[in-house]
Amino acid sequence: MRYKLGILGTGTMGQAILSRIVAENKLKPEQIALYDINKDKLMTFTDGYRLCSDPQEIADECEFVLFSVKPQHYRSITDAVKFSQKNTILSIMAGVKIATLRGSLNSPCPIVRIMPNTPCKFGKGVCGIHCSNLCNDAENTVLDWLSACGGVVRIEEKYFDAVTSVSGSGPAYVYMFIEGMIRGGMEGGLTFEQSKKLTLETLIGSVEMVKHSEEPLPELIEKVCSKGGTTIEAVNLYRQNNLEETIIAGINACRKRSEELSRGE
Repeated sequence: MRYKLGILGTGTMGQAILSRIVAENKLKPEQIALYDINKDKLMTFTDGYRLCSDPQEIADECEFVLFSVKPQHYRSITDAVKFSQKNTILSIMAGVKIATLRGSLNSPCPIVRIMPNTPCKFGKGVCGIHCSNLCNDAENTVLDWLSACGGVVRIEEKYFDAVTSVSGSGPAYVYMFIEGMIRGGMEGGLTFEQSKKLTLETLIGSVEMVKHSEEPLPELIEKVCSKGGTTIEAVNLYRQNNLEETIIAGINACRKRSEELSRGE
């Protein structure tokens, strides 16, 4: 194969993964071929990438092929393109099972299913991954590329809907909490920038505490709370309003929708 990696679809996540692989010197632009149905978007890549006018060129010339098109659009590619066993398929398409994708490819290609999230753009994301029929060398290559995006967690494919509901969609939940904290600080008289900095640094520090402390989360919560103090007032209000149960309910709703998409509903 002339190129190591071919990417079908240069949208937000495709660009995020691509930029990290190149930024971390996993591959050079000259080793990568790109295709997008939007020719204007494709022409913005001017740093040595091979720009393809037909997706068949990606299949013919690339060892690894990343499907980063919208799930509802991938069949227009698989119906028109002939893939071979020389291609290793990488898919970040939500709700598209490996068996479904393999059936539409009409080829026994090795397939890797990946669920990334948007912080991958800055190397701070996490990818759930499941490999099917990969040799060790190919699997190690994919893991090395994805390490440029952040953490990598191996997951059985049957749990991918849960992965979607926690990490794939999770940044939106965190952004909502951040927005609430910032607005709460502003109601107390802080400027937007002051409240934003205090909020973000608090979240970053709290994550580090959870990562490095051996204490369970309930104990970490209680250590910040003092009887008759300030923190307990907020925590009690959150408990009265079932904050944790609301978060769990949202994750469950997200997972159920992912399951529906997996069934083609």
